[in-house]
Amino acid sequence: MKQRIISGVVGAALLAVVLVLHKTFVFPFAFAAIVGVILFELVRAIGGLQFKLATGAVLAYGILSIILPSLLDARIFGDSWQIAVLYFYDVLMPVCLTLIFWDYMRHPKTFTIEQGAFMIASMILVVNSFKMLLVLNHDENHSLFYVILALCGAWIADTGAYFSGVAMGKTKLCPEISPKKTVEGFIGGLVSNTLLFVLIFFLYARANGIYFGLSEALKSGLLGLVCAGVSVLGDLTASVIKRQKGIKDYGNIMPGHGGLMDRFDSVLFVIPAFYWCVQLFPIL
Repeated sequence: MKQRIISGVVGAALLAVVLVLHKTFVFPFAFAAIVGVILFELVRAIGGLQFKLATGAVLAYGILSIILPSLLDARIFGDSWQIAVLYFYDVLMPVCLTLIFWDYMRHPKTFTIEQGAFMIASMILVVNSFKMLLVLNHDENHSLFYVILALCGAWIADTGAYFSGVAMGKTKLCPEISPKKTVEGFIGGLVSNTLLFVLIFFLYARANGIYFGLSEALKSGLLGLVCAGVSVLGDLTASVIKRQKGIKDYGNIMPGHGGLMDRFDSVLFVIPAFYWCVQLFPIL
């Protein structure tokens, strides 16, 4: 438990530093590193590291897809290099997909179609999820607030579900996937996330002199409800993969917590949900 607390505090402190520097190069580079580690853990979970060309393509796509747009926005290159980098970014996915399929053809007896499909699906999900976080960071008025809430939406829901489950949990939610999850905990997570989102948006609006009425309260509550529900989907999906592959954790980069994928499994699903909700139904 002591090790778990220490690694959790260290992780939270590092994330806090990245968030404080969210308008600098530190932000995209830090999340590019997180994307790289998560993709590495996912590829390792399915036994794909032996296919080095495909693994390299997955990692290259993940890292460069986060870094290159930020470098292009910063216009650190001259005009000719800017165009060259833009073209490279445009062909990045087809090149990486070609490398994966090439490696697949080189190992017809050992590289399964399931492994290839999982690699491609993983890099698309992970990269696009964190790219949406970068877009939220470019919001003119509420960038840091949106980024923090998109990241913490899943963790707030997990905390509410945990305490609700401990206090009232009796009915198993998905015993074959996650024996400790209960229906009562799930409902508690939905309710707590809904109420906390309303409170958080209210306090933020009040602190910034923004009008917050009934409509805003309903939309922020609905956002919290959606994030909580999607969070459970992400958590259970990651648990299914671990059970099918017979592993306890995706890694050990955070002692007591597992790998980064173990910490960000729900977040990968919550970020897109949060992004589209605030885009389609603006609250502030």
